[in-house]
Amino acid sequence: MICHARGVATRLRTAAAVVGLAGWLLAVSIVVSRLGLLVHEVLGHGAAALAVGGSIAGLHLYALAGGWIEYGGSAAWSPAAVAVVSLGGIAVEWLAAAALALTARARAPGLGRVALAGAAWGLAIHGGLYLAIGTVDGVGDGQWLYRALGGARAVVVIPATIALVVGAQLAARTLGSALVATLPDAPRGRRAALLLGALALAAAVHGGAVAGELAVRADPSYARIMATERTRTIDREVAAWRAAQRDSIDAAAEAAARRAIRARHRQRSYGPLIAVAVAAAAVVGFARARSPGATPMPARALWASWVFASLAVVLVVAVDLVARAIC
Repeated sequence: MICHARGVATRLRTAAAVVGLAGWLLAVSIVVSRLGLLVHEVLGHGAAALAVGGSIAGLHLYALAGGWIEYGGSAAWSPAAVAVVSLGGIAVEWLAAAALALTARARAPGLGRVALAGAAWGLAIHGGLYLAIGTVDGVGDGQWLYRALGGARAVVVIPATIALVVGAQLAARTLGSALVATLPDAPRGRRAALLLGALALAAAVHGGAVAGELAVRADPSYARIMATERTRTIDREVAAWRAAQRDSIDAAAEAAARRAIRARHRQRSYGPLIAVAVAAAAVVGFARARSPGATPMPARALWASWVFASLAVVLVVAVDLVARAIC
């Protein structure tokens, strides 16, 4: 009876530790993504647009998802200016990642240092993914490179993907060693499984919240920006077909026309493959993480992380509301 009670207590402590770590990871990911969004859009794209003589005609930010900027005066931009504005967000993310990495190295060991290092790796890998996937499929900020490089896109995509896979595994193993220490001491395989469970739980909640917001606040402009070049091309041709019809448009006929147009554009999308490769590398890195001891996460660290997460979301919402009022 006593042994059974101890076993139940141990399982409860383990579950509480996993949920606590997942909560901390979720809060940190919200802070990094929200502040990263502001850095990317406002400093990366917005400041770049002003620097090349343009203006900001609109700024749209989701509370938990992404965002985009509308520019004024872009018709007069030179090709070099278009490149600077298009890639400014990624470039600023990498600069912010470098600054965070230096700040993390100067801090004493602890969860604060882990959060800063995780933010640095997160921004660096996010920028790299946006570069690689955007260039190969014509998504988001990579549309300019997609068109400018044409058939030579591999000179950017292949090195970027290799760097992402190596970086994701290195980041996961380094950060994982600190994160697994917050879990109860157990055989290495079990601790790795618990860490991966906490990461999966945090990712599922964050991803579900983002997907829910995008569904509730669906916006055609954002959908076009984040669509692949193939999808945008198909949509344009379907719109042209619809405009050319003199008679009333039958739903079945339009569906048939869309299928025929899609059949003419069969180029493969490689973005999902890149994302899966990077995610798999991160899983391998986290699975290899190890720590000799166990240091439970202080309750104040968890609560503090959620205070910062709440403030970050409020800040993004406030900036979005102010931008809508003045633009």
